[in-house]
Amino acid sequence: MRTEWILWTAIALGLASALAALYGRYRDLPGWLTGPATCKLEGGGCQVLFRTPRAAALLGIPNALLGALFYPGLAFGLLQGWDLRLLFAGAALSLAMSAFLAWSLLSRKLECRIC
Repeated sequence: MRTEWILWTAIALGLASALAALYGRYRDLPGWLTGPATCKLEGGGCQVLFRTPRAAALLGIPNALLGALFYPGLAFGLLQGWDLRLLFAGAALSLAMSAFLAWSLLSRKLECRIC
């Protein structure tokens, strides 16, 4: 029971983060989510990252949109009883992408609460 709660909470938080990042790609995010004090970027904070095609898209698709599709897809798969190996493989690819994006930020000494 506790494992299920942790899993569903993680899915909800991941979806919320992806939707906030997707929103930040097209509109300005509220100050408590971004800004130079948070992201160490001048003139737009994290939104600079979300709007940079090379850094914020995989094959032309915004990373945030991929996340916004991934989390509901994962939830659907869990509810439908899909093979856990398939779901784990998708989650592992998502984790690898997240690790790469985190490395790309940290290697440039940047921070982002949403990322």
